[in-house]
Amino acid sequence: QWNDVVALPMNEGRVSPEKKAGVEGYSGIEASIGMTRKTYMWFDLAHRLFPTARYITKGDDDIFLRVPLFVAHLRLLPRRGIYMGLYALSTLRVKDCSIDVLFMIGWCYTLSRDVAEALVSYKPLRRLAYLPYSKEREEDFFSIHMQHEDVMVGRVLVNELHYMPMVYVKVPDCHFHDARNGTGHSLVVPTSMCVHHVREEDYAALMARFGNDTSPVARVDRVSDDTIYPLCD
Repeated sequence: QWNDVVALPMNEGRVSPEKKAGVEGYSGIEASIGMTRKTYMWFDLAHRLFPTARYITKGDDDIFLRVPLFVAHLRLLPRRGIYMGLYALSTLRVKDCSIDVLFMIGWCYTLSRDVAEALVSYKPLRRLAYLPYSKEREEDFFSIHMQHEDVMVGRVLVNELHYMPMVYVKVPDCHFHDARNGTGHSLVVPTSMCVHHVREEDYAALMARFGNDTSPVARVDRVSDDTIYPLCD
């Protein structure tokens, strides 16, 4: 019996036949919209299931999160308006127009409670999150970019809701990074906080390295009213 797993009432969608388990790549439109649906349901559930939680995080299942260091950074942040992660910019074509979308890359990002509540209260997203996928509905799903869940979150919060005041916590790649480079060499460093594309056999080594570091030091730099950088030195 598991006490820390929540099964959501949804169908994640069929994965593209070209997608291989454990290998990076696009899962296909239907499965990607399913991922967005699951992300929505997680934030919608979490803010009600954990009524005192100040922050809610979405993470992939192939990350190693160094929780003490992560929490040490959260303690230095404002309690409201937080959108934290590995920052990215995407230019989207929407009805023959180009729009810039600021978002946090999907393998680990965090919203403060108020931001998560705003996200799940957006009615077009709520409606689409509970509709099953069909080819005929693709244009509706694409209207808020549900084929990429991380881009969708930024699109809704920044471009649709214009949520204010927002504080972007832009985590540098000395803290959030892949487990290995293109030649297979480890990228793990003393400042690693969230390591992506972790293999099953990596967890023991990462715990041996970081498991006893229960009181790490965190520092942040607030460079403007809407931007904070976690520091690495």
